[in-house]
Amino acid sequence: MSATPPPPLPQRAALSLGEHVRELAWAPDSRQLVAALASGELVLLDPMSGTVARRWAAHSFGVQRVSWSSAGPLILSSGEDGLARIWALEAGAPVTELKFKGWVEHAAWSPDGRLALLAAGRVLRIIDTAGATVFETSDHASTIASALWRPDGKGFLTACFGRVQIFRLGETAPYQDLRWKTAHLAVAWSPNGRHVAAGSQESTVTYWKLPFEEKEPLHMSGYPHKVRALSFDRENRWLATGGGELITVWSLTGKGPAGSTPLQLKGHTERVSTLAFQRRGDLLASGGMAGDVWLWRIGRGDGGIRVAQFGSEITALAWAPDEKALAVGTAAGEFVSLPIA
Repeated sequence: MSATPPPPLPQRAALSLGEHVRELAWAPDSRQLVAALASGELVLLDPMSGTVARRWAAHSFGVQRVSWSSAGPLILSSGEDGLARIWALEAGAPVTELKFKGWVEHAAWSPDGRLALLAAGRVLRIIDTAGATVFETSDHASTIASALWRPDGKGFLTACFGRVQIFRLGETAPYQDLRWKTAHLAVAWSPNGRHVAAGSQESTVTYWKLPFEEKEPLHMSGYPHKVRALSFDRENRWLATGGGELITVWSLTGKGPAGSTPLQLKGHTERVSTLAFQRRGDLLASGGMAGDVWLWRIGRGDGGIRVAQFGSEITALAWAPDEKALAVGTAAGEFVSLPIA
């Protein structure tokens, strides 16, 4: 499926943050947004006007992840300084601080905002909003490469070399232990909780349909580069993957993706760096290393449209909860909020 580049969409708000944007997180009401920077700062933004409401040093080294609680005005951040912190918007200092050994590379609130997942090295910890530990395990054979909440919030998964483990809250042992000798880099979990896909160092995608009872998972190969970008659509019909200049989209309907021929979405001139399906709509947003942002409607056959062009790699894409805007961050610190009709 080819794409044509029409003029970019009007920008709702644009500004330079001056540092590499690692992640973007929206407030539940879509009125504010926080950006995590490689400088160690967090920036609270008004996405409508493009003004900075607050900017502060959250970590002594780069911020790795940022997440906004759906239950209230609490922001979770993690950094290269080995700290995870919970911030209240009105507070000038963190309300909770937790120390780990090494970078805290994964941090996310649960869907209901009552618990937070944190991972550093081989350690995974679940905490409540006060910072109290609900669950902790260091029983990983290698560094945790990915950690995700189950879409319904009743469990979570971790991925490390050759292994994806899926846990239920309140249970210490995984109820699915998915083993295959490959170096997992990134993992995606479908909204209905029945599909898990992992991109690898070996330029492949490994796929499991849950509950998994087969001898080995399905492997999708042929990617020219490592696969770090994956996204499932809201209706669990499509799995979009990066790993090159093309976006490869696998169908999950029928017997797919086994034995099926994927869609190839052509538009980016350099490697795809990030992918994000809407949570309620049918749009797929993609960002590339050439600084271009595209929107696609999978299955319509009408190609995609380029909606923005920047001078550096797209490092973050985030749909507003009301899905009326798409926030974009770049390696050079550019930020834009694009209105979506």
